[in-house]
Amino acid sequence: MVALLYSPLNEFGPPLRDLIFSPFLSGPLLLVVTHAPDAVRHVLRNLARRLPSLLHAPLQNLDLSTATKVLRVVFALGVVRRLNRALNVIGANAWHLTASKGWDWPNEIAVVTGGSSGIGKLVVEKLVALGLRVAVLDIQDLPKSMENNTRIHFFKCDVTSSESVAGAADAIRREIGHPSILINNAGITSPMAILKMSESYLRKIFAVNSLSHWFTAQQFLPHMIQMNKGHVVTVASIASFVALPTAADYSASKAAALAFHESLTSELKHCYHAPNVLTTIVHPNFVRTPLIEGWADHLEKAGVRMLTSEQVAEPIVAQIKSRRGGQLIIPRSMTLIAGIRGWPTWLQELIRDTLGRSSLWP
Repeated sequence: MVALLYSPLNEFGPPLRDLIFSPFLSGPLLLVVTHAPDAVRHVLRNLARRLPSLLHAPLQNLDLSTATKVLRVVFALGVVRRLNRALNVIGANAWHLTASKGWDWPNEIAVVTGGSSGIGKLVVEKLVALGLRVAVLDIQDLPKSMENNTRIHFFKCDVTSSESVAGAADAIRREIGHPSILINNAGITSPMAILKMSESYLRKIFAVNSLSHWFTAQQFLPHMIQMNKGHVVTVASIASFVALPTAADYSASKAAALAFHESLTSELKHCYHAPNVLTTIVHPNFVRTPLIEGWADHLEKAGVRMLTSEQVAEPIVAQIKSRRGGQLIIPRSMTLIAGIRGWPTWLQELIRDTLGRSSLWP
């Protein structure tokens, strides 16, 4: 998305933002300025003596009441922020306080669709580094760097075909075993206006980006439900929340992936009573992959900050490793956009107009 959606604090990066809003920093500072103001002034006076004369007066005459008000606000925001994060984690994990138990990475099997390139390839490599065995479902052959890895098993599969997915699933169960992790990563896009979109491509993009999730889940979920253990990761997009010109097909198919994730999460708890089968939804911003080659340069000129595949694969695998489900918005600074549909209509349209003009493919 374009730069207007980025807060000035985003320039500092998540680690510094977390430090600034940490109640463990602002709390002690607030305690000092409210209970030991004389000591604080003494420190500031000593500091002023060591600084250029230009700064003497501001430091010596600093009004601590202003600093106190600011620290109170920062401390309150930090506490609310921490509480919100904790509730998000608990709520996304069937209200369990602790991480899911029973995971042993060398004995786990993961299925990754679209694992031969891009984000999927890096996810596969990182899972293997954890010790997992990984089944790659893709119509593209494995890259040579993966061919001789005994923990990577390739199954040529058209994920838009339920028969092809069923055949690959049978082979996986027969040759490797029952998977406990399913990562629906495969996706395609091709910027095109609604009136220019052919029926064949429209059916294909929905089949890859949405329908394939049903096909893979129907094959691999039953055993996870039976064991009450598993993790289904759905790779959607920031486009799930904001539809832009020439991307109606992509946005609609990714919004469908989000709806799939939400229903699946609810069904696992209430239909199948398998709350320990975890679910994670991933919403990356634009990622520089072969998927948008030729469009990426235009987006960057429009102010879009492109992600790398590494920046998306790393948090996906970290989420799996945490043994918790959840929602990943990448970068985290884009979290605000997830609530756009609850904003006033005029503000939604203002955002869409600005983004639409900036990102429109010439």
